[in-house]
Amino acid sequence: MNKKLTSLSLAGVMLLSSASPVFAEAKEAMKETKEPSKVEQLAKDAKEAGKEVAKDAKEAGKEVAKDAKEAGKEVAKDAKEKITEAKEKVEEKAKKVEKKAEEKAKEVKKEEVKTVDVKATTQKVKLDGKDVVIYGYNIDGYNYFKLRDLAAVLKDSKAKFGVEYKDALVTLTKGADYKVAESDQKEVKAMSKGMLTNDKVMVGDKALTATAYKVDNSNYYKLRDLGKELGFGVGYDEATKSVLLTSGKEVKEEKVAPKLEELKEAVKKELVNEKEVRESEAYKKADDKVKSNFENAVAAAKSLLADEKATAEQFTNELKALVEAKEKLGFKADAKVEEKKDAKAEEKKDAKAEEKKETKEVKEEKKDDKKEVKETVKEAK
Repeated sequence: MNKKLTSLSLAGVMLLSSASPVFAEAKEAMKETKEPSKVEQLAKDAKEAGKEVAKDAKEAGKEVAKDAKEAGKEVAKDAKEKITEAKEKVEEKAKKVEKKAEEKAKEVKKEEVKTVDVKATTQKVKLDGKDVVIYGYNIDGYNYFKLRDLAAVLKDSKAKFGVEYKDALVTLTKGADYKVAESDQKEVKAMSKGMLTNDKVMVGDKALTATAYKVDNSNYYKLRDLGKELGFGVGYDEATKSVLLTSGKEVKEEKVAPKLEELKEAVKKELVNEKEVRESEAYKKADDKVKSNFENAVAAAKSLLADEKATAEQFTNELKALVEAKEKLGFKADAKVEEKKDAKAEEKKDAKAEEKKETKEVKEEKKDDKKEVKETVKEAK
């Protein structure tokens, strides 16, 4: 019995031993069958997790974009403000630079006119045909005199005026008497330096409009300007090189005859575009007479420039001829040539006018005498 049981037990053990590989393979097969399900689960889980991440990322992206947009607005606003601020600073700086440049220009201009060379005028002065003594300066071809010196010269004429200095202001009064002071009519330096001045002067209740230069601490005013403001005439006699003052008459512009050097320069200037004139269509189309007139004027001008003994009158005539020749060809001349007045004819004209005036006065006197005689006879009766 025991032997049978032992045999059966051994047989069972052997059977189990021989069957265990089968069980093991089945177990491994089942294990392999189950493992793909975990992978799939993991994949599924991963997919779901991916969706969540994508969703979160999308939401986060929206937030980031929104924040970036807001930040962009702030940056743009700040940038705009900074640009505006920078622009304002640049404009302010530009204004300062411009102001500084203007001030510098004024200083330069002031410096330019700060001093000019002035020389004592050598021209004679006549008042209503009579010689008078007055000292002054010639600046740029015009005569300049002190107010008191001029008042001293005009004190006995119809154009007399008073001069009063009070509270740093000079006031001129037309028709007022002037008392000559010891400091008046003093001779000036032959050469000196002057500068423009705008010291205020009143003519009655109106400001004097006149160009003035300060020379050696005294103001000298342009004679022509004073004539207009104070009511006396200013003329010039080329023949005697004299300034003519006329009291109670219409103001005439004072003109100074051009100097020899000035006339030479004017002729040279007109010859500068000589070649341009010849190459122009106007010259090519002009008749021979006009061309010949121009060529003769050019040749004469060059000849005159080479002549050291040429006079101002010769240059004046030649300048006029050259200007007229160019104008006939349609070219505008640089120089302005004025017709020369006949001094003798002018003198005759003035003499005739004076004679006429005297004749009228004599007639008036005779008329008054007759009237007086009649009245005397009437009273005697």
